[in-house]
Amino acid sequence: RQQVTIGLGSGSSYFIEVGAFALMTLYAAQLGTAETAAWAIVLNISAIVFMIPMGLSSATAVLVGRAYGARDPRGVLRNGLVGVGVVTALTLIVALVVWPSAPLLIGAYNRDPALAVIAIPALVLATLFFVADGIQVVAAQANRAAGDVWWPTIMHFTAYGAIMMPLGWWLSQAFGVDGLVWAVIIASLVSSTLLTGRFVRVARRLDHVFSKT
Repeated sequence: RQQVTIGLGSGSSYFIEVGAFALMTLYAAQLGTAETAAWAIVLNISAIVFMIPMGLSSATAVLVGRAYGARDPRGVLRNGLVGVGVVTALTLIVALVVWPSAPLLIGAYNRDPALAVIAIPALVLATLFFVADGIQVVAAQANRAAGDVWWPTIMHFTAYGAIMMPLGWWLSQAFGVDGLVWAVIIASLVSSTLLTGRFVRVARRLDHVFSKT
């Protein structure tokens, strides 16, 4: 039953994020053909970068889960924060590599100058959410491994559903693809802050819970 509950929580978060980004693509489509292509390229590169945090989130969940099973609240907190620290360092390095390499990366997808004018600044801007996006996925999995299943889903809905979707539409009207990227940046910052704060609270509360049982 616990596995099913965790699966439902994770699946719900995934559904929310996929749905939110699908809607962002529809916003891009309303801006024009070049804007749609630029957004698709930026999203694809960001998805490749996201594989690093995804892998680290699984590893972090295993370590947090082991500490949780051993009734070691300090281990839960330590392993979760180590995961957050590692993903922060790695995604920061990737962002610093992608930033100056944006023209080369966009050129590998398409050499149309009209597309490059839109896509290159958008990709440079997108590097600003690499770190926050990495932190939020690691923190979400750490929370679930510590027995906190549904709060991460609620926080994902808040960040990507309630904030990013309306903000993406509004900013895209004024700033085009850059506006969409800014919406992702803001949503990722909100999500990473909420989820990391929640994890620290959950881990510290476990000390009290385990001492009573």
